[in-house]
Amino acid sequence: MRDAVIKIKSVQREGGESSETEVITAGRFGKIKSGYELRYDETDATGYEGSKTVLRILDGSRIEMVRSGAVASELYIERGRKNFCLYGTPFGEITVGVQGKSVDSKMTDAGGNISASYVIDINSSLIGDYDLLIDVRCS
Repeated sequence: MRDAVIKIKSVQREGGESSETEVITAGRFGKIKSGYELRYDETDATGYEGSKTVLRILDGSRIEMVRSGAVASELYIERGRKNFCLYGTPFGEITVGVQGKSVDSKMTDAGGNISASYVIDINSSLIGDYDLLIDVRCS
């Protein structure tokens, strides 16, 4: 694992409106057996301060995000597949459906970027349409 600067941008669209969140944080990055892994500590800017996040990019077509600590969550984004995930919030845990529309990984051992588009629902009610963009630069 190497030190890295990680830039995460999330865009949510729902009902004709959109909102955007962007975070830049220090973390660790490295190659694993079937892809790449990022590790970073959450901050108060994301609302998950006190939690640690591990994000794995597997086979270039699947993203697994596991958050542990003060708030625990799982989010699996897989192209063309719906996954049901336990998602922790500062207010409690919920089960969400995550329908992956696309995952594109341009990672190398020196860093790179990942983009994903997905839809989240709770009990089949649309929460939002999301785009996730992650840029990783090793120091």
